[in-house]
Amino acid sequence: MTEFIQYLVSGVALGGVYALVALGFVVIYRASQVFNFAHGELLAFGALSMVWMTAPAVSEEDMLSIGAPEVSGLGLPWFAALPIALAATGVLAALVERVALRPLVGRPVFVSIIITLFIGALLRTAMILIYGAGGMPLATPWDPMGSFQIGDAVLGYTSAAIIGASAVALLAFFALLRFSRLGIAMRATSSDQETALALGIPVGRVFAATWMIAGGFAALAGVCVAVRDPQVDPTTGFIALRAFPAVIVGGLESPTGAVLAGLLLGVAEVMTAGYLNDALGDMGRNFHIVMPYLLMIAVLIVRPYGLLGQRKVERL
Repeated sequence: MTEFIQYLVSGVALGGVYALVALGFVVIYRASQVFNFAHGELLAFGALSMVWMTAPAVSEEDMLSIGAPEVSGLGLPWFAALPIALAATGVLAALVERVALRPLVGRPVFVSIIITLFIGALLRTAMILIYGAGGMPLATPWDPMGSFQIGDAVLGYTSAAIIGASAVALLAFFALLRFSRLGIAMRATSSDQETALALGIPVGRVFAATWMIAGGFAALAGVCVAVRDPQVDPTTGFIALRAFPAVIVGGLESPTGAVLAGLLLGVAEVMTAGYLNDALGDMGRNFHIVMPYLLMIAVLIVRPYGLLGQRKVERL
């Protein structure tokens, strides 16, 4: 039972990261009907920005000495750098939408897909040129090896921090969506853009705000990945592909479904790694990485529009 609880907490922590990534995909798609394939690069940008801002500032001479930090940064306090990283990534996402995608409104869907793929490659190349291709660690204000006990289960500070941060961000988003003027405008725009525009809703500003929020989610997910993994680099954004099944399982236009599916797939992945990989022997090596995709296929067979997605009915 103790082992199960520890796996469950670790799965919920990983599921929180998947939920943040999936929600970013869904929020953008609902608002602008664009599937942002550069979302992973926004995640990596947020993580690397956090590393750079929290790393201590050192001179070039010190960088050559033994035991010196791997990167010279700004030396900002951790909790001061976090909102800056979220805001910077949000602004970058809004710029991508305004400069590259808004002029393509009304064009075929494959055009926006190609553009986001190109932007993702461009951002990844720029991060490699700026930060290098090697991995860099993100220091945390807590002991990354620290833990506490709940009953007989030993739970890590890092898992608890990820769960707490994800829960706060997700609850804040759903409160904004339900109770704020911006949330009402976002829901109206996602329902019918032309009607929303006719009613005086500034659809362009809603697009910008939506992409900014999604960018903030990507950055927070990147920071969560960085505190879980010992090293982050420009390819860290590929974890967004592992969160992709959550978008499909939950429903492409359902924020609630994206969150629930992300948590479900995170727990399923960790439980598979803990219990099933060894049981399958050599065939089970890294089988946990495949499990979310197998669950996605199973859900698509039963409900092609996702667990909480809505079937679209068109009258001819």
